[in-house]
Amino acid sequence: MLVPLSLQPKPVKAFLSACVFFEVVALAGLFMGMGAAPRNFLIAIGGFWPDLLKGALPAFPGQPILMFATTAVLHGGPLHLFMNMVGLLWLGPLIVNRVGGAGFWPIAGLSALGAGCLFALFADAGVPSVGASGVLFGFLGTVAVWEVFDRHAAGESLSPLVQQGGVLLVINVTLVVANPNTIAWEAHLGGFIAGVLCGLITWRGHNTRGWI
Repeated sequence: MLVPLSLQPKPVKAFLSACVFFEVVALAGLFMGMGAAPRNFLIAIGGFWPDLLKGALPAFPGQPILMFATTAVLHGGPLHLFMNMVGLLWLGPLIVNRVGGAGFWPIAGLSALGAGCLFALFADAGVPSVGASGVLFGFLGTVAVWEVFDRHAAGESLSPLVQQGGVLLVINVTLVVANPNTIAWEAHLGGFIAGVLCGLITWRGHNTRGWI
């Protein structure tokens, strides 16, 4: 269940605003006769380029480090942005409600780190990654761990959770198989693993009802 934008926590609004801002900048090129140049420029300086971790020269000092964060606010187009923002509006409030705004950003950062590291290990050379999906899969992993522990502590069945997790897995595998060159499964998996670890660290027995 999505929380209305007006009721979204401040960290979620901040993350969403950054993503929308850069998408507007990228789209502005289409209306100013520059075509895809602005988007290509943003991806060149802010996308996640695995080669930068393997000796390639950066466009500016610090790019190999900053790209772990900047890639999360850049997207390949309006549809890519829309899909990720729906996920953010769903999962973001669950993270903030559990650990507060102070916990939102570390989980987001660690998820982005996990996404970037796994993408760098397995992605093809010269291919960048952009999008908030690595962070969102991290949020998903964190919330899933909380829900498992909450249900176990309450003596409730895990069957609904397993069923919905299975559906999400099938959907994502299908999308990857159908779009092997456009979906960075490595970033998704890396973010999810980091998110699971965050969930294990942050679970304190407080109920997280409402995520499914």
